[in-house]
Amino acid sequence: MKTVLAALVLAALPFATQAETLDIKTGAWEITMKTLIEGMQIPQKAMASMPPDQRARMEEAMRARSGKVNTTTEQSCVTQQDLDHGFLDKSEQEKNCTRKVITQSARHLEFEETCTAPESSVGHAKFDAISSENYIGVFDMTRGQGTKVHVEMSGRWLGATCKEGADE
Repeated sequence: MKTVLAALVLAALPFATQAETLDIKTGAWEITMKTLIEGMQIPQKAMASMPPDQRARMEEAMRARSGKVNTTTEQSCVTQQDLDHGFLDKSEQEKNCTRKVITQSARHLEFEETCTAPESSVGHAKFDAISSENYIGVFDMTRGQGTKVHVEMSGRWLGATCKEGADE
């Protein structure tokens, strides 16, 4: 899930080469995500293949996390190439997704996303560049088995040089 969210954040910043992209700086970014997940987090097919005791532990763990906000902060590196070409090839998951831009400008991006196998989902995202060094965003997604995901994001520019090991 963390990888999918990170890919979404990167995919959303500059959406496509033909359209105007969010006005943000290149370099090191700190991205904070507050995630709320409700419902089954692991596909039913995967749960069905687990031994009964493992499945029971997983279901209990998911119930314990459901409805609670999880906050994570990560660093990411945004390059000029990323801005020029978009972030559309960051993950395998995205190859099965299509996006429809609702509105897009230097300060605002809103789009819908529909993904097919291996796990279907429908999502809606809004991002606003507060300045070239700060943005906020909200992403809501419903997965095929009814899992609802709500993510509130904020990004702040750390500097022009990316640290080694930052997600590229």
